[in-house]
Amino acid sequence: MALNGRGTGSFIQNIGRTFGTQEVIVIHAHGTAEEQRTELESQVQGSKAYFDVDAPVYEGDAMELADPRGGRRTVHIFKVKINEAPGSFGGGMSHIVASYSDTPARARGQQASQIIHGNAVIVSGSHVNVALDNGSITQHFAVTAGFEVLARSVEDALSLMEQRQDLDPDERSAAQEAGTAVLTAIVEPNPDLSLIKKALATMRGVLHSAVTAGAGAAASALITQLVL
Repeated sequence: MALNGRGTGSFIQNIGRTFGTQEVIVIHAHGTAEEQRTELESQVQGSKAYFDVDAPVYEGDAMELADPRGGRRTVHIFKVKINEAPGSFGGGMSHIVASYSDTPARARGQQASQIIHGNAVIVSGSHVNVALDNGSITQHFAVTAGFEVLARSVEDALSLMEQRQDLDPDERSAAQEAGTAVLTAIVEPNPDLSLIKKALATMRGVLHSAVTAGAGAAASALITQLVL
């Protein structure tokens, strides 16, 4: 399999050779007269589904997928992130990440929950919020222009590693410290690129361990995003 993007085929074709995929049905305008159903191939990990970068998947769509307990279930897509693989990774790693929930957006107040990493950092849109140990927000910083995508990728990586209980605790702690270092640096007017690159290297190393531990395509995709 060509995880580095230098092989042939789309993201789903490349990632599916090792991690497998499944057929899902993405439903636009679910429950209305304009409902449209599209069958797509996806790599599903936890509460995220990965698609080729040109897949017709949008925020507010519903999605039918296999239920591991039997039959099928319907979930609701509340966030869609388009990841264009940079430079040498090539188009074969460009993809869409769709975050979904069992609950429709209107029942969640139209917003996904913010994620607190170690009660220290919250990423929200193009801002980073710094909290004390009790989790209350004490400072609110705008991410320096040009680093917004990296901030979201770091958030996704931290979330994935928090969910992987099979990761070595020391590796998880190192990744959390590195992620916090990146998020702290990118709100500065002139971010320390050397520090950021070093911290990202640490996070990529832990993500490689996450692939071995079973995180699969989710971790592999994030490895390509944690670069300057």
